[in-house]
Amino acid sequence: SSVQNDDFHWENYLKETGSLSAPSECFRQSKIPPANDFKVGMKLEAHDPRNMISICIATVVGITGARLHLRLDGSDNRNDFWRLVDSADIQPVGTCEKEADLLQPLLGYQMNISSWPMFLLRTLSGSEMAPATFFKKEPPKPPLNNFKVGMKLEAIDRKNPYLICPATIGNVKGDEVYITFDGWSGAFDYWCKYDCLDIFPVGWCRLTGDVLQPPGTHVPV
Repeated sequence: SSVQNDDFHWENYLKETGSLSAPSECFRQSKIPPANDFKVGMKLEAHDPRNMISICIATVVGITGARLHLRLDGSDNRNDFWRLVDSADIQPVGTCEKEADLLQPLLGYQMNISSWPMFLLRTLSGSEMAPATFFKKEPPKPPLNNFKVGMKLEAIDRKNPYLICPATIGNVKGDEVYITFDGWSGAFDYWCKYDCLDIFPVGWCRLTGDVLQPPGTHVPV
């Protein structure tokens, strides 16, 4: 069927499945997706995803739609992570210093801690810093959880966070929603807060130029 090939079209899919997409007001995403002006190789400050209180230097190693593929300086690709350009988890180099905050060595920093200032100097020397104007303000949180069971959306696969896939609201509890991935057997499903930045309205990938995966073929939709 038209659903399984690379030309996945939401319009046809919603019709075929008799589904409705979740209104964009439900999401904590900018109505007009933010422009992504970053370039591979640029440096910024980012919260270490494994230890959110610590802010480290990271390098843009890839760009996909409105998202940045980031690697903490001094780390390898096993700890790579993805952030939207309007995420509050990223900021221009120098923000920590301005706010009298300390840039931290990343979790698992191998060298002697006294070598940290030198490492910082070396990693930033001659690098291109991402300009402050490239960082966009995080969108406001919708006041209420207005998601309903059965609504369709686009969601990040948390086990493979570079992927965005067609998904359905499987359950709603208080301020949480259960994200189920269409055409998969449930191994990737997760609960998240309704204002989570890993979920997007239908059509987000098309607007941002990110790649939307087709639904899986493991179970009938």
